[in-house]
Amino acid sequence: MRTFLAVAALAVAASFTASAEDFSADTSLADDARVVRSVNLEDLKALAVAEGHTITEVGGDGDVSLRATTPDGLIFHLIGTACASEYSEDCLGMMVQVRYDDDELVTAEKINQANLTFAAVSTWWDKEGETVGTTRYLILDGGQSMENLKVNLQNALALGPLVADVVWPADDDYDWLYDDEEDSE
Repeated sequence: MRTFLAVAALAVAASFTASAEDFSADTSLADDARVVRSVNLEDLKALAVAEGHTITEVGGDGDVSLRATTPDGLIFHLIGTACASEYSEDCLGMMVQVRYDDDELVTAEKINQANLTFAAVSTWWDKEGETVGTTRYLILDGGQSMENLKVNLQNALALGPLVADVVWPADDDYDWLYDDEEDSE
């Protein structure tokens, strides 16, 4: 029995060590001047860590994906897209997503207004998954600098909370978004 417990404890310790290693990143991969035409998990990890974010999960949205948290507590996802194609073993695109749990205040009209107000991201509502989210999609064809990927990440993370403010207005600050009658006068 002691042998079994010792083996079990060693397995648990090894799994925690492996998990911690999954969250480390070679930030040299995120050098601003580096041009990428595709990304892999290591690139996404480097991008997140180089920008000061904490990785909290890898692989939750596919092999080339991670979840991270900003220093302010905003949770976001980096997801590789168009992966393992005839053109590349890596991913030819990537998404930055910020997601929120939906509630009874979410309406299609608010989602549409968020899309019209903040066109740099796509706002969506998955009613079955009870999620509202924003996505910034990047196509890497022809190459993008890591500096550009960082700027896109920063923009997506700045816009996520602004979209949430449209979907869940805290007060009357956003009445102008919904008042069409004033525009017609």
